[in-house]
Amino acid sequence: MTTTFEKKIKILREKFFLSSSQANVSDIAESFISLTVSFNSRITEDEVKQTIRRVKADKASSALDISNRALQASLAELISVLTSLFNACVTHKYHSKQFKKTQTIVLCKLKKSDYINSKTYRLIALLDIMSKALKSIMIKRLSDIVETHCMLSNAQMRVRRKWFMISTLDLLVDQVHTVWDCEIKYVIFMLSLDVVEAFNWVSHVRLLHTLKMKRTSSYIIEWTRSFLENREMSLIFDEQTSDMREINADISQRFFISSILFLFFNASLIEKCEALRIKIEVLDFVNDINILVYDRFTEEICRTLSKAHDVCAKWVRTHDATFASEKYELTHFTRKSKRFDMMTSIQIESSVIKSKSDVRVLEMQLNMKLQWDAHLRQIETNHITRMLTLSRLKVFTWEAIFTKARQVYSAVVRSEIAFEASVWHQRDKKDELLSKERRLETL
Repeated sequence: MTTTFEKKIKILREKFFLSSSQANVSDIAESFISLTVSFNSRITEDEVKQTIRRVKADKASSALDISNRALQASLAELISVLTSLFNACVTHKYHSKQFKKTQTIVLCKLKKSDYINSKTYRLIALLDIMSKALKSIMIKRLSDIVETHCMLSNAQMRVRRKWFMISTLDLLVDQVHTVWDCEIKYVIFMLSLDVVEAFNWVSHVRLLHTLKMKRTSSYIIEWTRSFLENREMSLIFDEQTSDMREINADISQRFFISSILFLFFNASLIEKCEALRIKIEVLDFVNDINILVYDRFTEEICRTLSKAHDVCAKWVRTHDATFASEKYELTHFTRKSKRFDMMTSIQIESSVIKSKSDVRVLEMQLNMKLQWDAHLRQIETNHITRMLTLSRLKVFTWEAIFTKARQVYSAVVRSEIAFEASVWHQRDKKDELLSKERRLETL
C-alpha cells in the first residue's frame, strides 16, 4: 500500500494526466482550405466586463491568482488592460503560459469501500479567473460559429446554444413515440456506448485537422493549439501541495471548452453512423453515444447494430479511443412486448450484450414502455436521502430557522424532483404525480 505523499501524487498523475495519444493519423493529408467562416477577432470591453462579472465573487480560485472579488472590485481600473491583453492573445493566436497553470484539489468520492484505487477520487480544478474569462469569450465565439454555419450534427449536444441534457432526452422520447405512431409496428433497440477516458486521449493532430476541415477560422485553430500545449498543474492532496508539473493529458474534462472541442473530435463518428442510411438514429452527448435502430424483426436490428458498431470500431482505431465494453447497454422500446423477441442479445467482438427492460440514460431511468415508474422510484429514494441530509445540517450545523431550511429545500431538493419533469410528466397521470410530489414534501 502506498503511504508517502510523493508516491500517492505519482499514482494520481499517472491515472488522470499521463496519457499519450497513439492515433493513426496516416489518413490525414496536407490540405488547404481557401474559404473559412468569418470570425470577429476583436474583443470589446463590454464582453470582458460581462464575462468577469458573471463569475461568483467568492468562488474558489487558484492560489496563484488574485481573488474573483478583488478583480471585480478593481475592474473599472483594469478593464482597458485586460481587454488589450485578451485581444493580444487572440491576434497572436496565443494562450498565455501563466493561464495554463492550474491547481487541482483531489477529493475522495463518497460511499466507497476503500480508497486504494485511484478511481475512488475526483478532481476539482481551481482556475485563474482571467484565464476563465478568455476561455468563456472564445467558447461563445466558437459556439456562435457552430450554430450559424451548422458545423455539427443536430445529434451532437451539450455546451451548444439551445441544446442541453433535457433537449437530448426530449429528442430521444420523441423519436421513440414517432416510430411507435407509424402504421407499421416496429420495435426499437438502443445500444449505449461510453468512451473510456474520453478527454484524456484526444489526438491534437486529429482535433486540429477536424477544426480545419470544418472551415474554422485560423484564429480559433491556432489559439486552440496554444491552449492545449504545455499545460502545468499541481495537486492538492492530504492538505499538501505538489510541485508544478507539465501534464500530458490531451484535453481536460475539467475545462468547459473541452466539451465542445470533443464534439468536433467525434463529429466524424456521428456523420459515418448517420451515413449508413438505414433505420438508425444516433444521439451524442459528448462521450455518451446512443444508437437507436428500429425494424419489424429483432434479427434485422441485431445485424444493423453490428454494422453500426463496426463503424465505431474503425473510428476507434484512427482516433486512439476506446469504448468501455463492460458498460455497453442494450435496451428495447415497444408497446407490444409479446409480439417481439425481447430476449434477443447481440454479439459484439467477444462480448454478448443482453437486452435489459430498463436502462439509465443521462440521469433518467427508461423502461421499454416509457412508463417512468422506475424513474419516479429513483426520485423518491434520492429525495429521502436529501431530506435526511438537510435535517442533519439544520439541527447539528446551522441551527437554521425554518425559512432558511425551506430556501435550501426549494433550491436543491425540489429542483431535483422537478428535473426532467417536462420529459417524464404524463398528462393523463397529472393527479397521481402531484399527489406523489406532495407526499414527498411531507416526508
